[in-house]
Amino acid sequence: MNNSKFIAKGLLLTIIGIIMIFFPKIITYTLYGICIIIALFCVVEIIQGITSGDAGVVIPSVIGSAVLIAVIIFLPKIIAFGIGFIGGIVIAALGISEIVKAINSDKGLVRGIIGAVMLVVGGICVINPFNAGTLARILVGAVMVLVGAFNLYAARVMASRKSNSTSGIIDVTGFTKNDK
Repeated sequence: MNNSKFIAKGLLLTIIGIIMIFFPKIITYTLYGICIIIALFCVVEIIQGITSGDAGVVIPSVIGSAVLIAVIIFLPKIIAFGIGFIGGIVIAALGISEIVKAINSDKGLVRGIIGAVMLVVGGICVINPFNAGTLARILVGAVMVLVGAFNLYAARVMASRKSNSTSGIIDVTGFTKNDK
């Protein structure tokens, strides 16, 4: 069994996870970089259209590029808001569910405390969704590091099992038959 896929996946997930943990806004910055590239190409196209005399072709292209830039600029904010707001609603609903289960359970105190904490965290996420989105990206990065470490561990275990295994072929050249 080849463990190179586990090694590659483990390294890739670990590196990307570390980047997301320490630079949670890397996705936003990447999208802003794409906006800058689109804007530069738009400027080049305007200059080429004006110098070649085809200004009528340039106007729709510039309008399309401006719309695309606006969408890309606002996309990270929409995503950050959505992650925090929707995640907050889900966490708050789970908290309410835990509180209801706590009321009907023998171990109600522990479940009630967990439900109350979840309800408060969900409320904070709904009230301040942008910071919750950053926290969500950090948590996703941490999970990616853990999954990457697991893949590297699985590759190591596979390599150690492969080195300790025998071929499964029995060599019978040195054996004689005993007749009784």
